Amino acid sequence: MSHADVAPILRPDVRPVSARRRVLSIVALVLLPVGVVFIIIGLVRGFPELFYGLVAFLVACWAGWRALGHLGRRRWVWGTVAVVALVAWLVLTLAFGRPVLWLIVGVVVLFLGASAAGAALLHAPRQTPAPGSPKLARRSHHGALFINPKSGGGTAERVNLAEVARSRGIDATVLGKDDDLLELARAAVRAGADCLGAAGGDGTLALVAEVAIESGLPFVCIPAGTRNHFALDLGLDREDPLGALDAFGEAVERAIDVGDVSGHMFLNNVSIGAYGEIVANDAYRDNKVGTALLKLPELIGPDAQALDLRFTDGNGVEQSSALVIHVSNNSYVLTPRPGFGTRPSLCDGELGVAVVVGGVHGAPLKIEHWQAPTFSLTSGGLVAAGLDGEAMEFESPLEFSIRPGVLRARTSLNAPGVSPAAKAPPLSVVTVRRLAALSVGHVPA
Repeated sequence: MSHADVAPILRPDVRPVSARRRVLSIVALVLLPVGVVFIIIGLVRGFPELFYGLVAFLVACWAGWRALGHLGRRRWVWGTVAVVALVAWLVLTLAFGRPVLWLIVGVVVLFLGASAAGAALLHAPRQTPAPGSPKLARRSHHGALFINPKSGGGTAERVNLAEVARSRGIDATVLGKDDDLLELARAAVRAGADCLGAAGGDGTLALVAEVAIESGLPFVCIPAGTRNHFALDLGLDREDPLGALDAFGEAVERAIDVGDVSGHMFLNNVSIGAYGEIVANDAYRDNKVGTALLKLPELIGPDAQALDLRFTDGNGVEQSSALVIHVSNNSYVLTPRPGFGTRPSLCDGELGVAVVVGGVHGAPLKIEHWQAPTFSLTSGGLVAAGLDGEAMEFESPLEFSIRPGVLRARTSLNAPGVSPAAKAPPLSVVTVRRLAALSVGHVPA
C-alpha cells in the first residue's frame, strides 16, 4: 500500500473510476454468471450419475465421523468403510468426464470472476471514511519489540529478527522461559516507548496488544508464529516477518476491534466444547493429532455425555448443549468460497458466533452462525476453552463482548493490507450492484 492507496480513504474522493477498475468490473459481471451456467450444465448433464457419487461421498463422511467416535477395532472398521466409500465417490465422479469437466470449468470461471470482482471493489474510492479506515502514521522514534524465540519452530531466530530490529533502532527483547511479558511491556511504556510490537504466536501478540490498548500506543504484529491467523486477517505477508518491521517506520494505522471474555482479551477467537476439551489435555502441545483422536470418542462416541453448555442461539432459542461453540473477534467466512476461514474485516464491531449442536448419540449435526455485540454462556462447572489457541478454564457464566476500535494496529506501506476474505466479496445482489456501478464509472454506495 502506498500514499496514493491510502489517500482516497482519508478524504472525500470525487475522482472518476479508473479504466482498470471499470474493466475488472465488466470482466467480473461476465465471468460470474458464465461460471454459474457452466456448473448448472454440468449438474444437469451428470444427473443421475453424479447423484450416486454424492451419495457415496456422504457415506464416506458419515463413516469417517463414526470412526472418530470409536477406538480400536471399531475405528478401523468404520475407517475402512469411509475409505472404500471415498474411492467409490472418486471413481463415480471421474467416470463421467464431460459433466465433471463442465463443473471444473465452472468453478475455475467463478474463481476468476470473484478475483476480478475483489480487485475492482477492494480499493473502490469511498465518499466518507469507514470504520477502521487506514491513516498514515509517522515513524516510531522509540519502538519496543518483544520476541518469542520458540514460536513458529524458531522463526524469529532463523531470520535473525532481534538483530535486524536493533539495527533499525528498535528495542528488541527476546523472551526467556520465565519472563513476565505483561510486566516487560509495561516497563517499556514507562521507559518511553511510543510503539509496541510482538513477534510470536497469537497468545504473545494478545498480551502485548493488551498493554498497547491500556497505554494508548500503536501495535505492530510480526508474523513469527506457527499459523499467524491474526497476521493473515490483518493483511500481512506471513512469509515476510522482516518486512513487517517496516511498520515501525512510516506506516498505515487502523483502529481495529478486540474481543473480551470475562475480562480476558482475545484477538482471534475462543473455542469451547470439543476443541476446548482437547486443548485442555496436557499432551496436546506435543501431539495434537494423537491427542484429538484419543479424546474424540469421549465427546462424540456411543458413551459420550452431552456437554453442559447453556446459551441462547441467534434465533432466540434456549440451548442446553453444543458440540462446539466458537466466538470470534469479528466474523469468519464459513461458507465454501475464496477466503474461507479468514475474516473480511476486523472493525465490524460485532462478535461472530458459530455453534455446532448434535453429533452425540446419533443426533444430526446442526450448524448456526450469527453476529452479535455480546454473547453469554452458563454451565454447571468449569468451562474448558481454547483462547487464541491457549488452553484456559473459565468459571460460569462466561460473558463475551466486543471492544470496537480500541487497538491501533500498524502495518507497513508494502503489506497487502487485506485478508483473503476481503479480496473475494460474497456473490450477492449488493456485490453485483456495486460492480455494475463501477462498470459505468460511478462510485458504488
